[in-house]
Amino acid sequence: MSKYTLKDNLKLKVDAHNFKDGESIKVRLTLLDENKKELGKKEDKAKVQNKKAIYPFITEDIAKSLSIKSEDVIYVKGWMDSDGDDKIGYNEEVLIDFIEEEVKITVIVELPHSKETGWGAKGLAGHTAMAVGDRFFDYGPDYGERGKKFIVNEKEYNIDFNNDGDKLDEKVDLTGKVDFYFAPGRPWWGEVLAEFLSKHPSEVTLNDALKLIINFPWEKTQIYGTVYKIEFYVKKSQANKMIEWWEDRYKHLKIYSVKPWTGEQCTTTVKEALAYGGIDDIDWNTLTPDDILEDLKTEIKSTSHQHKDKKAKVTLIKKEAKSWKPLN
Repeated sequence: MSKYTLKDNLKLKVDAHNFKDGESIKVRLTLLDENKKELGKKEDKAKVQNKKAIYPFITEDIAKSLSIKSEDVIYVKGWMDSDGDDKIGYNEEVLIDFIEEEVKITVIVELPHSKETGWGAKGLAGHTAMAVGDRFFDYGPDYGERGKKFIVNEKEYNIDFNNDGDKLDEKVDLTGKVDFYFAPGRPWWGEVLAEFLSKHPSEVTLNDALKLIINFPWEKTQIYGTVYKIEFYVKKSQANKMIEWWEDRYKHLKIYSVKPWTGEQCTTTVKEALAYGGIDDIDWNTLTPDDILEDLKTEIKSTSHQHKDKKAKVTLIKKEAKSWKPLN
């Protein structure tokens, strides 16, 4: 049985000797799930020309017209009433098997600079971000603006910052109360890019992020460590779960903390999003950019049909800045 993707241009074709040219033949497409259970069906007609009838279709479009999630469609049964009796005879129905669409996952890892000291050398420096297809996501701490009051809205974080028993206060003063043990979360590179490009962080793309990393000086971006790009492929249904995880995190930004039992970090959020999509091969104690880079190199393989079991591709995209020095 040949396999196709949901985006392929397909055709049902039958001989129509019982029909005159210009007459119509009934067509039926039945969409099925992985257990061959019916999800929905579409009935249409195809005109006869030269004693043949052809019905072109794209399965993804059919699913959309029937309000069916395309990732749920694994098979399609196609039938054309070539003898005009409105009955499905033996061997008149064709079963089409589909390969689930794949999506590229890109993880970007900035390692701590070789000159880092203290907490930075232990993994606090550097960063881990990811993209699902072209949608870019990342996470880091929000310390507020220097010299200004830091007022937060609990609803944006789903956190009871002032310990009054609810998460509804729209103005809570965190001035002087935040550090790398406790801070409201935010998109990290995402907010920098959004400001540069006059976008919302949720609109930032992978291409935007790569341009920022590669083309802008570290003095402007504060990206001064060695940066790697890691790429592999997953099924679309897995990618959708990862996007779902990130959309929820951007809706409720939670707490950032270097202590993983009290909050989240850049690396743990990427790890959690991957696991939510079924990529759970990263060690539970992986907490830093160095650690996740090693895991991605050795543990991760593509899960899509098209790239099944292929190891992740690792590319060095920027070397560390020679001119950077620690402040202390």
